[in-house]
Amino acid sequence: MSFGIDGRARSRKAKGGLRALLGKAPDGREVGERLVRLARRAFKGGLVDASAKRLTLALHPGAPPVRIVVLPDGDLEICAETSHVGPGYHLDLLARLTPILDELGYTLDGEAGDPQVRMTAWLADELRAGRTRIGMPADRSFRIDAAVLTAMGPRDAAWRDAVLADPSRGADAFAWWERGPGHEARSRALLAMWLEVPWREPLVDAERAIMERVDEDLALARHADRGLELPYAEWAELLEYLGTDDERAARIRKRAGDRQPTIGYRRHPMDIELSGGWTIELAGAFVTHLDADGDRWWATDGARVVEFTSLTANDESDSARLLAVAPEIHPVIARIDEAARLGRIETYEEDGMHVVHGLMASAPHVGILTCKSEVGNRDWAVAAWRSLRQG
Repeated sequence: MSFGIDGRARSRKAKGGLRALLGKAPDGREVGERLVRLARRAFKGGLVDASAKRLTLALHPGAPPVRIVVLPDGDLEICAETSHVGPGYHLDLLARLTPILDELGYTLDGEAGDPQVRMTAWLADELRAGRTRIGMPADRSFRIDAAVLTAMGPRDAAWRDAVLADPSRGADAFAWWERGPGHEARSRALLAMWLEVPWREPLVDAERAIMERVDEDLALARHADRGLELPYAEWAELLEYLGTDDERAARIRKRAGDRQPTIGYRRHPMDIELSGGWTIELAGAFVTHLDADGDRWWATDGARVVEFTSLTANDESDSARLLAVAPEIHPVIARIDEAARLGRIETYEEDGMHVVHGLMASAPHVGILTCKSEVGNRDWAVAAWRSLRQG
């Protein structure tokens, strides 16, 4: 579950009866056409799509899209998940919607009370219900020994218990806590640093774009309010990876003092879903790719490459027979013989690279893993192969 805006906006004019003689509420088509014009003016690039029946807004990269549905009777349904970012985003969204609703002559129901108090109360309720992931993307699973994973980093059991006793102690779980100069840009940077930045040199244009966007947002936040707390140690590290301005990186590093970089889930191992129902554990610095036909998956962190394919022999229930289909060619350096899986891993050198080729069978499924890196470095590949699991 999440917290956000989920309410209905209604015209202040009556839909019928005697009061309608003083001015009748607009119907769905009329209000939808006006809403589109107002939204284009107010949200500009944030307007993803618009029709007289529905609007979709992308107003923060860390939040799901805002959806406004125009009902046939002219009422508006407004849905926005704001807990991914924080009460500052919630307040900012309301502030941006209010002028549009006022111009339409509408009032939004269901918004009462301080969003900070309401959102931290929601957080405490989530923790009380046993939730261990708050604001985390569904497609990312990191291996971290922590009681709770929030979008602003892992938290221990002591933090969880403190929030349960006093919900206001959960403010640090949200990237955008309050409105004010620089807070929006800071929240964009913090969420990207925790969830997206790979913490190494960028390998593809998309990674460089993310890192450059973080740099720009941090610079905007500092320019807007020199007193804002910013992650200077990680900022300096990011600039070093971008390799664009050593002098500027040194200045930022100086502001960090003795603090060492800690922000970033991608500094930790992550579980990745592969084809055929297989999963693997890899370092978070890997960037993954799936070929267009969906048959070949591969990943790299710039120094190491992992390739994986899978097959299913629905008429075979014996893992040993599946494994025997591929004869041993190179020296075998490890085997697995368990009730749920059977496998072996071979190694050889090719073009100055160390190649580790592993098979894993869990009838009727077979996973084929190939890892390549510099000669003399194979422990990581063996660990990746051992992490392969079916289902």
